[in-house]
Amino acid sequence: MSGTIQKVSRLLLVIVSLHLALAACVAAPAADSTATPQIIYVTQVVTQIIPPTPVPPTATPPPTETPLPPTPTFDPLSAPIYYPLADCVASRLHVGDLAMVSYEGGPNGIRYGRDLAEGTVIAEAQPGAILEIMNGPWCSRGWIVWFVRTQDGVEGFTPEGDGNEYWLLPTTP
Repeated sequence: MSGTIQKVSRLLLVIVSLHLALAACVAAPAADSTATPQIIYVTQVVTQIIPPTPVPPTATPPPTETPLPPTPTFDPLSAPIYYPLADCVASRLHVGDLAMVSYEGGPNGIRYGRDLAEGTVIAEAQPGAILEIMNGPWCSRGWIVWFVRTQDGVEGFTPEGDGNEYWLLPTTP
């Protein structure tokens, strides 16, 4: 029994000591202007080290690369030019040809009508898109215009070029 009393006494002594130490830390310092401020150091004692649980490795898929546009084996500018309409620029395309929208110049507007001055754009063919030449040509303000069908099935009129730049280039099937 005396062993139990000693343990309880020690426990009470530790509790009282901690209580007094805490009270001393919390007590407000005197309003003396010459008093030096108290510095309290807080420390942490590591009592147990728990190693991290290893995470099983997960399979990482290989990075996918964005494919580059295919390197043409056919030079579209080597196709012979001809002048299908008087007072209009030259052309390299014919009805039944496939044409690619040039990577220079942005998207080609697909229009409801043949007159390019009208704001009748119904769709845009993005650079690299393949168009089927269905009918034409017509001349609008000096530009060659073709009736085309996109790979999505949109049909309308779009210019081939203005004589200085060509936005539709002949391509091989």
